[in-house]
Amino acid sequence: MVQEDQVLTITDVAKRLKVSEKTISRMLQEGTIPGFKVANQWRFHPMDFERWLLDKRNERDGSARRGIATMLSGELESIPISRLTTEKLIIPDIHGDSKEDVLNLMTHPLADMGIVDRPEKFVAGLLGRERMMTTGVGGGIALPHLRNPEDQPVERPYLVVGISPKGIEWDSIDGKPVNLILLPVTGNEVLHVRTLAAIRRMFIIDGVIDMLSEAPSPRDAMSVLIKIETIQQELNKEV
Repeated sequence: MVQEDQVLTITDVAKRLKVSEKTISRMLQEGTIPGFKVANQWRFHPMDFERWLLDKRNERDGSARRGIATMLSGELESIPISRLTTEKLIIPDIHGDSKEDVLNLMTHPLADMGIVDRPEKFVAGLLGRERMMTTGVGGGIALPHLRNPEDQPVERPYLVVGISPKGIEWDSIDGKPVNLILLPVTGNEVLHVRTLAAIRRMFIIDGVIDMLSEAPSPRDAMSVLIKIETIQQELNKEV
C-alpha cells in the first residue's frame, strides 16, 4: 500500500512542472496525467509521474523536430484563426480606462483556462512591450504581445479577441481608437510570426473589422471568423 509520504500532491506536481494547480486539475479531468484519488484528494505516485514525464520528454523531442519543419514550411499560415481561439477567449464589448485595464481583462480567461499561470507577470510583459512601441497598428486594430514569446510557454498558439464597438484609445500609429484587440500567445518566435501573418491576411477582406465589432456575443464572433475563413477559401480558389 502506498503511504502518504510516498505520493505527490497537485501542489507538488504543479511546482515541478512550473504550471498552475488549475492546469494540473484540468489535466487530471482530461486524463492526460496519471493520478489517483485518496479520500477525494488527487495524488500521484512518484514512479508513475517520473515515467509520464520521461514519456512527455521523448514525445517532445520527436514532435519538436517535426514541428519546426512544419512551421518553416509555412503550413501554420493556412490554419484558420477560429482554431486559435474559443468562445471563452472572446470578450465582446470590452472596455477600460487604460491599456492595463484592458490587458488585465483579456488575461483573465487565459488564467482561468490554465494557459497563463502568472497573470500579473504576463500583463507586465505586455505593458513593457507597449512602452517600447505601441501595438496599435492602425485601422482600428491592436496586436498586444510579449516581446519574447518564449516568456510564456504554451503547448499550442492561442488568440484572445477583445471587441470594442465604441473604440478604445491605444496610442495607435494613426491616432485613432481601436475596435479589435487581438492578443496572441504563441510560445516561440516562429509560431508568433506565423500567427501574426495569419491574422494580417484576415484583414485583407473588406469589412472584417465592422463584422467583428458588431458581433454581440462570443458565439456570433466565432460565426464571423468562420464566415471570413469561407471567404478566404473562395478567394484562394480564384487565385
